[in-house]
Amino acid sequence: MPGLAGLIDTEAMAPHGVCLLWQPELIWLHVVSDGAIALAYWSIPLVLVVLLLRRRDLVFPWAIGLFAAFILLCGATHAMDIWTLWHPDYAVQGVLKAVTAAVSVATAIALWPLLPRLLSLPSVQALAEANASLSREVAERREAESRARQSEATLASFFTHIPDALFIVRAGPEGPVFETVNPAFCQLFGMEGAALEGLGPRELLEAEAAAELVFQFDACFTAREKRDFETLVSAEAQGTTQGHGTRHWHTVLVPLPGPEGEAPRLLGSLRDVTEVRRLQAELVETARRATIGAMCAGVAHEMSQPVNIIGLWADRARATIAAGGAAPLRAMEVVLGQTKRLGALLERMRELARGASSETESFDAAATAAATVEIARRSWQLEGLEVALEMPGPGRLPVRGRAAELEQALLHLLENARDAVLRRRAADPAAPARITVSLTAGAEPGRVVIAVRDTGGGVPAGIAPSILEPFVTSKDPGQGTGLGLPIAAGLLRAMGGRLAWANWAEGLPEAGAVFRLILPLAGGGRAA
Repeated sequence: MPGLAGLIDTEAMAPHGVCLLWQPELIWLHVVSDGAIALAYWSIPLVLVVLLLRRRDLVFPWAIGLFAAFILLCGATHAMDIWTLWHPDYAVQGVLKAVTAAVSVATAIALWPLLPRLLSLPSVQALAEANASLSREVAERREAESRARQSEATLASFFTHIPDALFIVRAGPEGPVFETVNPAFCQLFGMEGAALEGLGPRELLEAEAAAELVFQFDACFTAREKRDFETLVSAEAQGTTQGHGTRHWHTVLVPLPGPEGEAPRLLGSLRDVTEVRRLQAELVETARRATIGAMCAGVAHEMSQPVNIIGLWADRARATIAAGGAAPLRAMEVVLGQTKRLGALLERMRELARGASSETESFDAAATAAATVEIARRSWQLEGLEVALEMPGPGRLPVRGRAAELEQALLHLLENARDAVLRRRAADPAAPARITVSLTAGAEPGRVVIAVRDTGGGVPAGIAPSILEPFVTSKDPGQGTGLGLPIAAGLLRAMGGRLAWANWAEGLPEAGAVFRLILPLAGGGRAA
């Protein structure tokens, strides 16, 4: 304690002013200098405190606080130097300097490790460049957002005003439901969009059509692939006043991408093609009548033979009976056989003349093909054409549809093959004149293929890509309508099949085209 008392005892000490001999010039020089330094030091912490209060996001705020304390104490030491000019309180001055030294050392120790981190902070130029880059990115994003909004508006307008019935369907816990529909879809059902959204096919359609639609939706959800199909819907069960009877709907489904965990969605397009199918049916009927007209000449020639034979044998029978001969029974048998033959030909003409019908039945495609080839062979035998039939065996090939429609499609292909062979033979008399009809199993299980192969040189390359389109023909102007193949393709589609073609044996004398009628077997089974 005496040592501490001696330190703070100022009786034996003189102020610093004594050292300056109390010269006012020197004293005031120190006072003004130390005062200016102290005021400057004390103003800096105020600036730092305001900075910390206004900018809470500054890095290392504790370092700034420590630096402010160090500067504040430095200013206090200069103020104490002014005080000791007149008052020898050197102990207090020493304590203040000791505290200042401690804070100074702590600040220095804290700042040196921070130096690399402070140097790694971006410069003003780097911040300016980063800010410019961010500004450009913001401008680009705003432009992209503007384009996206315009595109969204365009798509919304397209979705709203397109004449096809568009809808978005999602997978629900109780089955698919319509999430969004456009006005054309609402018009199709005669309901408001708010009333339609949230409903499923079962609430809008009859049981059979709804089940078909739900099956197609589920298949598209599972396979995640586009689906294209037609549905038959009763106008009364549809709940609309747009016509009566059965309506034909053509539907296209496309899966929509979505985030994981979200219910899958489909974009659908539905179009009423009833009128198109009606026109196609009328076109088929018109072509059927044209085919009947074309076949009448050949059938008339074929009928003339049994009629002539009947007349001859009838005359012989009359003469024999009149002479008391013993062969009238044989004559009557010949007359009866030729009469049956004539009746079969007439029945075939009646089948061709029957109108189109939506009723289907299971029939033997092999028997129908054989009967059609027999008609063509008899009709064209005087033209030097060889018409051959290749059958896989005596088994049946049951398909579903109408035998007359398959016969109609096959006759169109046979007539096209005949015209091609005759045109080639007119240009090259040595060219083979052969048409072969073969029945084979399809590449897919449950399918049968009826192939019509000719030696007519093949389909010209100029019309090959569009040969199945209406009004496209390889014949000279005025000699063909270009409707035979489209009609045949339409008949096959109605039976669930399709028409395919290819050129074969190109560069060889047997060069020609082969058209394949691909049909599903009834029940998806195998040939009997």
